[in-house]
Amino acid sequence: MRKLELAHDVPHIHKQPGNSTSINELPHILIQGCSVLAPNQPGHLLTNQDILIVGERIQEVGPSGSLSYNPLRLDQVISGKDRLAIPGMINAHTHSLENVLKATSPSLPLELWLVPLFGNTFEWTPRMAYLSAALGALEMLKTGTTAVLDHLWTPSGVSEPFLDAVMQAYEDVGIRAAVAPSIEDQDLVLDCGLQRGLHFPEHPFTDRFELWPPIEEQLETLEQFITRWHQSSSGRLSCLVGPSGIHWCSQMLLEHCNLLAERYETGMHIHAVETALQAQVIREYLGQEGIAYLADQYIMRPGTSLAHAIWLAPGDLERIACSGATLVHNPVSNLRLGSGRFPLKRALDLGVSVALGCDGSASNDNQNMFSVLKLAGLLHNYPRLDYKKWPGAAAIFSASTTGGAAALGLASELGEIAPGQLADLVMLDLNSMAFLPLRDPYLHLVYCEPGSAVETVIVHGETVVEHGKLTRLDEAALIQEVRELCQKDWQTQMPAIAENTYTVMSQIDTLRHMVLHHQSKE
Repeated sequence: MRKLELAHDVPHIHKQPGNSTSINELPHILIQGCSVLAPNQPGHLLTNQDILIVGERIQEVGPSGSLSYNPLRLDQVISGKDRLAIPGMINAHTHSLENVLKATSPSLPLELWLVPLFGNTFEWTPRMAYLSAALGALEMLKTGTTAVLDHLWTPSGVSEPFLDAVMQAYEDVGIRAAVAPSIEDQDLVLDCGLQRGLHFPEHPFTDRFELWPPIEEQLETLEQFITRWHQSSSGRLSCLVGPSGIHWCSQMLLEHCNLLAERYETGMHIHAVETALQAQVIREYLGQEGIAYLADQYIMRPGTSLAHAIWLAPGDLERIACSGATLVHNPVSNLRLGSGRFPLKRALDLGVSVALGCDGSASNDNQNMFSVLKLAGLLHNYPRLDYKKWPGAAAIFSASTTGGAAALGLASELGEIAPGQLADLVMLDLNSMAFLPLRDPYLHLVYCEPGSAVETVIVHGETVVEHGKLTRLDEAALIQEVRELCQKDWQTQMPAIAENTYTVMSQIDTLRHMVLHHQSKE
């Protein structure tokens, strides 16, 4: 492969200048008399509070009637009576094209699960990608998630029509989105199988690098995507660089991902040592542990987020903590695919920046962060661990807000209800069963609320869900189009599976037993 070059004819992104619009010309929203989640207050709650939002930021928060504003300037007044205001949650790892693929697979190890995902004969079009992303955004907003980090894979690699379609969906629905197009140029797991004498027949998964555009073209498309969309929609939409994973990216590709991230002053998002097989293959082919390898490639730094990171070596958590990178914990998909358990409490104790993610709906089956909160709150209560060291509800909820903000590169601007913060917040109905009777709000949020109490959602200073309904998009029309397209493609059964799918799965299963059995004997 020839040396890769960045598309130098594409202009640099320049940071947008400060907003010169007079404060009186910006939209004003006043929330009156609500309860506000307050981590440092007794009972973790402040009652009878007003919140003034000007433009895309929170201007003031204080006791009801104490804020200064011109009542004639208000564009919207929201009653906060019997309502709890919380920072919007952030889904810090997902794959938007999987939103129409929920309930399509039994529980399988990741390496086996990937094969039918690529071998699915579902007819992807940019329109279907738009609908899938919009459907996920709808589900997230209506269940209290105001921002998403989308590690966007497409059936054609880094493909401009698909990337633009997904970003347009996020623009239209009104969610905050950071999109990291997944890019890869190798598969060390398949290489490991070939080296051990296994044969992989023709299949969309094993042949994907031949079917996709050359990696040079994909890098150019990625750069053009960043110049077109980064910090668009007044900063609500952003672009990250998304190397797919340690064993899926050559050293040369990681170098170019680094160059892109530095040139456009943005972050990176990457899968890291998700399974035991990945960890062993990385050691075998790269000569070191995965996190240490990323550190040597200068990937480990603030602005980088690592999805999963389950199979860690001694010292890895300390290395992540010192680097300033954020680790995205995905408890539902980790269990769904049998990948393993991330040591959440130890990571928090060591000062690792931890976010939470749903992962894609093909390995989670929904995009509801409340289900992620509850599982994270239960999964790490180990019977052999002193119960005083179990992770608390406040820390788990914080991972879904301030932790997610760090993954988006907005650690100082997002994740709290406070003056100067970006106005991404959610109003919950305290009359719902999940909050009756009301005790510690963190315990209710983590263990009781399923997402049904969400009534109002504000993103970037705009009300995008009102009385439980989207304000910017016709929900019924979206749902109907998704249903019609999927039924047309699927008829009365699932899409067909590409030829040789089960043969490839069988070969990879043989490889898993070869590698992991050998590892267990060492």
